[in-house]
Amino acid sequence: MEYDDVGEDEDSGETKVTVRVPLGTRLALTSGLERHQAWTHQVKAHHRAQLKGLTLAQRDTLRAEQRQALDVLRSRGSLLDKRDLLIAFGLRQELHARRWDRSWNGAEWEEIPMGLLPAALVSTYPESLSLSLPATLVEQVRAGCWSSSKESIRRLHKWRADYSAAVLQSRDGPPEAEYKRLAAGATTTGEVFRTAIRRGLRAALRAPTPPSLTALAPR
Repeated sequence: MEYDDVGEDEDSGETKVTVRVPLGTRLALTSGLERHQAWTHQVKAHHRAQLKGLTLAQRDTLRAEQRQALDVLRSRGSLLDKRDLLIAFGLRQELHARRWDRSWNGAEWEEIPMGLLPAALVSTYPESLSLSLPATLVEQVRAGCWSSSKESIRRLHKWRADYSAAVLQSRDGPPEAEYKRLAAGATTTGEVFRTAIRRGLRAALRAPTPPSLTALAPR
């Protein structure tokens, strides 16, 4: 499904995904994260100062409270200081917009075949991002893509079956226009992830300084 690679991590409940993205995406994400990461650094510096003179039990309690406060801000999208967190936030928005943020119990899907040569995908999306995202979100993306595109996917499978592996891998390849016409009806997982990245970036750039972070900033 237009992944370069997918791997499950059962212990963390996350799925590792590699997504191809437009040129400049890495730089845009770095810029989008900067202000949020600066807030986090300020808060952690203030927290370290607060720990001085406390007993071990008091330190543990304060650290737990501080982690919880930051986690609440992150879950709301007010603090997007990690790349995977930013993209997961955007992905939740995208799934909600598509009404795919639901259980897909019993869903069965086939992979969306990529009929074009890999070079075509690389030239359009020359950068790649290796992400670790909540497994539930990734499964919702896969099931949603399959559910909304299954007829187109089956036509693409037939298209691939009509050509030998040698033709598909040759320089000329099969008729590209025919593939594009058939592929137009299929929503790929890469398409959903790229939209989620844009949503996450917009959220990071528009988010005001959270009041709780301002209050915690060093004086």
